Amino acid sequence: MARLVRTEAVVEGRTEIRYTLVEDDDTPEWEPGERPALIGEPAARVSAGPRTAGTARFTTDIVLPGMLEAGILRSPHPNARLTGLDIEAALAVDGVRAAIGPADSPGGEEGGVLTGSPGYAGAAVAAVAADSRAALRAGLAALQPRYETAGFVVDLDEALGRQDLFSDPSEYERGDVESGFADSAATVEATHRMPAQLHSALEPHCAVADWRPDGVTVWTSTQSIYGIRDDVAGTFDLDPERVRVISEFVGGAFGAKFGSGAAVPLATELSRRAGRPVRLVLSRREEQTTTGYRTPASITLKVGADADGRLRAIEGEGAIGLGSDGWTYPIMEPAKSVYACPNVHTIVVPLRQNLGPAAAFRAPGVMEGTFALESTLDELAEQLGIDPLELRRRNHSENDPATGRPYTSKRLLECYDRAAELAGWDSRDALRSDGRIRRGMGCASQFWWGGGGPPAYAEVRMGKRARATVTVGLQDLGTGVQTACAIVAAERLGVPVESVTVRAGDTSLAGHGPFSGGSMTMASIVPAVRAAGHKVRQQILQLAGDMFEIGADDLTLENGEIRSVDGALVHPITEVTGKLGNAWVTGSGSRGPNPDGMAVNTWGCQIATVAVDTAIGELRVEKVVAVHDVGRIINSMGARSQVAGGVLQGLGFALMEERVVDPNTGLVVNANLEDYKMPTIADLPEIVCDFVGEPDPHLAVGVKGLGEPPIIPTAAAIANAFAHATGVRLRETPFSPRRILEALA
Repeated sequence: MARLVRTEAVVEGRTEIRYTLVEDDDTPEWEPGERPALIGEPAARVSAGPRTAGTARFTTDIVLPGMLEAGILRSPHPNARLTGLDIEAALAVDGVRAAIGPADSPGGEEGGVLTGSPGYAGAAVAAVAADSRAALRAGLAALQPRYETAGFVVDLDEALGRQDLFSDPSEYERGDVESGFADSAATVEATHRMPAQLHSALEPHCAVADWRPDGVTVWTSTQSIYGIRDDVAGTFDLDPERVRVISEFVGGAFGAKFGSGAAVPLATELSRRAGRPVRLVLSRREEQTTTGYRTPASITLKVGADADGRLRAIEGEGAIGLGSDGWTYPIMEPAKSVYACPNVHTIVVPLRQNLGPAAAFRAPGVMEGTFALESTLDELAEQLGIDPLELRRRNHSENDPATGRPYTSKRLLECYDRAAELAGWDSRDALRSDGRIRRGMGCASQFWWGGGGPPAYAEVRMGKRARATVTVGLQDLGTGVQTACAIVAAERLGVPVESVTVRAGDTSLAGHGPFSGGSMTMASIVPAVRAAGHKVRQQILQLAGDMFEIGADDLTLENGEIRSVDGALVHPITEVTGKLGNAWVTGSGSRGPNPDGMAVNTWGCQIATVAVDTAIGELRVEKVVAVHDVGRIINSMGARSQVAGGVLQGLGFALMEERVVDPNTGLVVNANLEDYKMPTIADLPEIVCDFVGEPDPHLAVGVKGLGEPPIIPTAAAIANAFAHATGVRLRETPFSPRRILEALA
C-alpha cells in the first residue's frame, strides 16, 4: 500500500516541507548491537573497474553521429550593456549551424541564460554551434559584440558600504545578549575574513543535447539528474517524460553542479535549432569564473562566558558576497546551534557584486562559520585559563539550542574523548618550543545536518543466476553511494557484493532519486534499497519453502545459500532461482520520513598538529585526527576515503586557496589550475580517522551523511594549532607565508 506522507527535510540549513509517495515497509531493523553481514566492512567501489581501466564514460566522452561543437561568447566587462551583436554574420560562417543571442535565450530575453546586460566578466551573451571547433571559433569571432561599459563593484567591503543587498538580511535572536554579556566574566570579539574558494572539479560543466521530435536526451555532469530534467522541461515547455537525462560518471562537483547552468539549456536550444546533437564543454577559465564559488565572507563574533567557561552570550554579524546569484548561506548556523548558549543574536547580509554567481560548496556557510566560531572560542578558553576541549565539553547541548528539539542521536562528547586519545591531547604542551620550528595542536567541533529523507525510490531484481540488479534514480559523484547500495542489497539477499550490479545516472531507469548534496544522498537512498531487497528476499524464501516443503519463516539467506534455521537444510540459492527461467523476482522500495519533532544532525571533532617555520612563514599540517558521529557506517573503506578528501579540501581552504580579483578591471586573475593553488597528495598530512556512536535509532538503517562533515572543522583546528604553536592568531584565510610573516612580525 502506498501513502502520501508529509515530511520535513533540512537541506544545508533550509527547511523544506515535502509530500511524498511512500510504500508500506515491513523490513525489520537490526537489533541494537547486531553486526549484520557485510555492513561496515571495507568494500572496493563497484565502479572501480571502468574508472581504473579508462572505460568510464563521462559527459565529455560522449560522441554522437553528426554532433556539433558549441561555445559561448562572454562579456569581457564586469558591468556593461550589449549595444551590438551580429548574429547573421555568425550564421554566414561556413560550418556554423546555429547562433543565438539574448533575444533567443532559453528562459526568455529577461532573466534567461544569455543577457544583454552582463553584470560580470564572463556573463554569457551569445552561443554558437558548428561542425568543427575551427568553424566555432570563426563563428564566435564573427559576432563582433559592442558594449557600453559602466562602473562595477567587486570588493566585499565596498559592496557593504554601498548596501548593495542581494536580498533582505537574515536575522536570528534568542534571549537577551546585552544581559548575557553583562553576566560574562570574559568576552572576546574578533573578525575573521575568508576569500572565495573555487570548486575546481577536474571535469568542467558540460552537456550533450540531442533534440528529437519525440523529446530530448541530455547527457550532463550533474548532482541532480531529476533537477536537470525539471529545468529542461520547464524551460522548453516539455512534458518531463519527454526529457531524458543521463549522467553515468561525474568528474567532481562539490556543490557547483546542482542547476542546469549555461551548458544544458544552451546545448538544448542549439540542438533544437540545428536539428543535430550538440556538445558544449566549458573551458577551464569559464569553469573558474562562471560556475560558482564558496562565498567570500567577513564574520565578526563577540562571545561571552562566565568564570566557569559556560557561554552566556554570542553576537554575530556577517557579510557574504553572492556576486550575481546565490542564497544566504548559513554562516551563523554554528553560532546558533552548536553550543548551549541562552542569548544569541546574529545577522547575515548578502551582498551583490559584479562577479559570477556564488554556489554551494561542500558545507556551504557552515565551514566558514565554524572557522570563525571555533577560533573565537579558543581565544575565550585562553582568556579564562580553561583547556579548549574542556570549554567545549562544558557547553555541550542536550537539545537543539535553536529549536529545543531533542536530537535523534548525539555523541559529540565521545568524539572529543576519542579524538583527544588518538591525538595525545593531554601532552600537547610538550610539542611547543621557542626555536625556528614551532609546533602546536588545536581542536575544533563539527556540526552538520545529513539525515536524508524522501523522495527516494529503488528497484531490485534477481534472475536465475542469483545476480541482483539494483536500479536507483541518482547520480554518483564518486562518493561511493552506488557501492553502498550494492552492500545493502547484498546483505538483504545473502549474496556477495560482487554479484550485485547497480544501475544509476539515468532518469529513464527508475523512480525519483535524491540529488547528491547536503550529505543527504546515502541516508536517503539506502533505506529504499534495503526495503526493495527485503521484498525480493521474502519472495525467494517463499519460493524455496514451496520447493523444499518447509515454511518460509523457517528459512534464511546467507552467503549465497538458503538454509533452514535448524541447519538441516542447506542449498545454494541458485537451486531456487535456477528454476525461474527468463523470469525475475522483483521488489521496489521507498524512503519513509524522518521522525517529527526531532533534530537530525551529525557531529565530530578534529585535532590538528602543525609545524610552523617562523623564518619563512611556512605552516605545515603534520597530522589531523578526525573523529565523527555519522550513525551507521555502510562501507568503512569508502567512509575513510570521504574523510581524507574532506580534510584535504579543508586544508586547501586554510592554507592556499584564494580567488584573486583585479579591483581595477573586475577580472579574476588566477582562473586556471596553475595560478589557483590547491593541495595535492604531497600536502596530505597523516590522517587518523575514527567513527563513534551507534547507528541512529530514529533513522531508517541508522545512517546519516558523511559528505560535508570532514571539511567543516579542519581550517579551524589548523588555525587553533597555529595559535597554540606561536601565540599569534590568524584571522584571514588562506594562511599564506605573507600573512604568517606579517602576523609574527
